[in-house]
Amino acid sequence: NIMKALRTKIGTYAVVLLMSCGFTVPLMAGSSDFAGIYGALTGSAGGAQVNGRHVSQDGEISEGKVGAVFPVAGYEVGFNLPLGDLFFLGAGHSWSKSGNASIARGDGDSKGGSPESGGSAGNDSSFHLKAKNLSEVYIMPSISIYDNSAIYVKIGRTIADTELTGSATGDPGNLQGDLLGIGTIAMMENGLFIKTEGSVTRFDDIEIIGVGGSTDAKVQGTPDMVMGSIAIGYKF
Repeated sequence: NIMKALRTKIGTYAVVLLMSCGFTVPLMAGSSDFAGIYGALTGSAGGAQVNGRHVSQDGEISEGKVGAVFPVAGYEVGFNLPLGDLFFLGAGHSWSKSGNASIARGDGDSKGGSPESGGSAGNDSSFHLKAKNLSEVYIMPSISIYDNSAIYVKIGRTIADTELTGSATGDPGNLQGDLLGIGTIAMMENGLFIKTEGSVTRFDDIEIIGVGGSTDAKVQGTPDMVMGSIAIGYKF
C-alpha cells in the first residue's frame, strides 16, 4: 500500500531527523528566534486515494481504489513556545479550500464493479464525492538547527466537509483523520518566514449508501491524503 508506506517513511524520517539534529546543532541556533504568534498563507498540491469496495444490491462485492490530484490554498495561525535553548513546541490551526478533491466516483450502470465504477443491478450509479474545506489542528515538536532555521514534526487531526452529487443518497458526512508530517521553517530578520512541509492523513472509514437508488447498494472505503505545501507568513 503506497499510502501506508509513505506514512511509515515520514514517521521514521521525522524521528531520525530530530534525534540526529539534537546531537549536531551549532551553538548559534536558538528557539527564541521562532517564539511568538504567527500567521501565514499556504499553497499546496494534494493527492487523495480511497481503498475500498463496492457492494451491489445483490450482495456482490468487488474491490478497487480511486484517486485524484488537486490544488489547495488557505491560511494557518498558531504560536511557538520555547522549551529550551534549541527546542520549541508549536501549536496551530489551518484551513484550506481544495480545488477538486475527488474522494470517490461512480460512473457505471453495470451490475457489480469497483468503487469507481460502482453499478447496481442495471440502475444508473453515477455519483461523485468531493472533500472540501480542509481544517487541521496540530502540534509541532520543533528544533532550531541553524540561526533562523528549524525542522519540525507535525501531529494533528484533519477534518473535511464532503459533497455528494449524483445517484447516491447517503453522504458519509465529515471526513476525520490523523495527520502526520515533517517540515522546515526559515525565518527572516523582518519577521517573515517560509515554511515547507510534507504530510499524510489517514481518514476514518467512510460509507456511501443508496448507490443507484438501491438502499442495499453501497461503497465503503478508507481515504488517504498526501499533501506537499509551502507557506509564507509573519511572526508577530
